[in-house]
Amino acid sequence: MPARSEHPQAIIGGTGFSEFASDFQIILTDYGDVRVGHLELGGKEVFFLSRHQQLEAPHLVNYRANMQALKLLDVNTIFAVSACGRLAQDVLPGHLVGVDDIDWDDAGSRPSTFVEPGLLLHASTNELFSPGLRTILAESWEEVEPEVAQLYDGTQLAVGYHDGGTYFNINGPAFTPPHREARLRRQTEDSKVIGMTLFPETHLAREMAMAYAAIGMCVDHSNFPGAPPVSHAEGVMVAVQKTAQAAYKLINRATKNTPNDFYDVVAHGAFKNSLFPGQVDFDRLKGNGRTNLAFILDNALKSQ
Repeated sequence: MPARSEHPQAIIGGTGFSEFASDFQIILTDYGDVRVGHLELGGKEVFFLSRHQQLEAPHLVNYRANMQALKLLDVNTIFAVSACGRLAQDVLPGHLVGVDDIDWDDAGSRPSTFVEPGLLLHASTNELFSPGLRTILAESWEEVEPEVAQLYDGTQLAVGYHDGGTYFNINGPAFTPPHREARLRRQTEDSKVIGMTLFPETHLAREMAMAYAAIGMCVDHSNFPGAPPVSHAEGVMVAVQKTAQAAYKLINRATKNTPNDFYDVVAHGAFKNSLFPGQVDFDRLKGNGRTNLAFILDNALKSQ
């Protein structure tokens, strides 16, 4: 039987993971119902959440429902995968990036916080991508790199892993035009990849005091100068299938290498630093249909 940790781990992904998930259950959240399955990874039983529950475009994903569902399941450690395009010279399709920072624009249509009338939270956005989990990913890559090289054999995908780099989040669903991407490369510090799905997921995970790490799967050149143009159907989706398999191998090993008592001081201590009793109106939250949010916050205050 796979092992269970005191606080379950969760994987957020899609292709390459969903076909292995089973025993799905419906979690009722304040923001809608979420379907969560189970995976056996690294000898452990972990939760699996498909980010695009019903094939929603990235800007339409119900991020608050997804993250609240994981919190209600007592998850405190998350590995997420995100298909993305190339921003840096040294990043090629097939490469995986252990993201360590995020920047974004054009994301105003996405609810990015659990804060609303009746609740104030001022969560830190330092180290949104858990340094401890990123270290585990980097060390795990050394173990699985030969397997990924074998997986990519006969394809045009390049084998490589980048420990760190900024993920720039665009709203989508269209890809970025060349002039805009050139500006992003100039203005975004240590820009590595460009995608559509990590914001506001990272911020919501922090507000709910869950440690979060993300693997950016480079699946196309985007609009990098001199590179082939993006072809979503015949290019990107083929690359997604292979890079997702590579990410699966990496997360399988990283899950095995993550201690059951893993603790991230900044992420897991987020409520202690952001939640003040006088800034929560439980009656108002419940009256507005946020009963689950009230339950989570009440438990967090009681444990402080």
